[in-house]
Amino acid sequence: MTLRYIQPPEKLGEGFLKFAKEIHQKSLSLETKFTEEEIANFFNESFSGKIRANFLLWIGDLNRSIKGINIIVGDFSEIRADRNSLGGDPVIRSEFLFQAFFGEFFRLKEISKIFLKLLYKHKVLSTKEKDMLNDSYFKVFEWVYEVRNMIIHQGVTFKNYDVELPMDFLTDISDEEKAKFQELLENYNDRDGTVEIQCAFYTSIIRNIMNTFLEFQEKVGQTLAELILLYEEHAMSITVSDHADTEILNPGK
Repeated sequence: MTLRYIQPPEKLGEGFLKFAKEIHQKSLSLETKFTEEEIANFFNESFSGKIRANFLLWIGDLNRSIKGINIIVGDFSEIRADRNSLGGDPVIRSEFLFQAFFGEFFRLKEISKIFLKLLYKHKVLSTKEKDMLNDSYFKVFEWVYEVRNMIIHQGVTFKNYDVELPMDFLTDISDEEKAKFQELLENYNDRDGTVEIQCAFYTSIIRNIMNTFLEFQEKVGQTLAELILLYEEHAMSITVSDHADTEILNPGK
C-alpha cells in the first residue's frame, strides 16, 4: 500500500495564469514591456505571488510528512513478508513504527495551522474562519486522538496470548496472506508469533485514517483556493503607472 500525494487545486493555477495575463495586458496597453527581473520582482512582492508560493510550500510540506508515513507503511510490508527483514526485535519495531505514524500524522495538522495563520495575516481569512478551520481538524479526527492515546499513553498493545482479530479485517488481505495469518493464529498464537498480523492490522488502521485525511484535506485545499481567488477578485487591483513603477494596491490597508 502506498498513500497518494496531495495535488494543488487546478483552479489556483488557472487563477494565477489569469493574473499573469492581466499584468501582461496592462503593460501592452501602456506600450511598455517589463524586463524578466521586473516581472520576477513583481510576482515576488505581489499578494498573488506570495500566497500561491506559500500554498505550494504548504502542499509540499504536507507531502513530505505523507512520504514519511509511506516509509512507515513500507517497513510494515517488509515485516509482513519476512519478520527478520529489518533486523532487531520485529514486535518492538512494529510498535515503534505505529507510534511514529501518529507523530507524522499530527504534524500534518500543525503544518496546516501555520498556513492558515498566514492567510489570516493577509486577511484572506477572518479570525472566525481561521479558528473554525483549525477546529475542524480536531473534530474530524477526534477518534484518531483516542486511538493514539490508547496506544501511546495507555500502553494498549496486542495481547501476549490468545490473539483475536475481527473477521472484517481478514477480508482486507489477500487469500495467500489470510491463509498465512490463520496458520499463525492456530500454531503461534502469541504476541511474538503473530507480528506479521500485527503489522497488517497497523497498516489497516493507517490506511483508514489517511484515506479520511486525504479526502478531508483536498476539500480544505479547494475551499482555500476559492477563498484566495475570491479575495483577489474583490479586494485587489493592479496599477501600472509606468515601466519602472508597478505595484499591487490593497484597498484593505
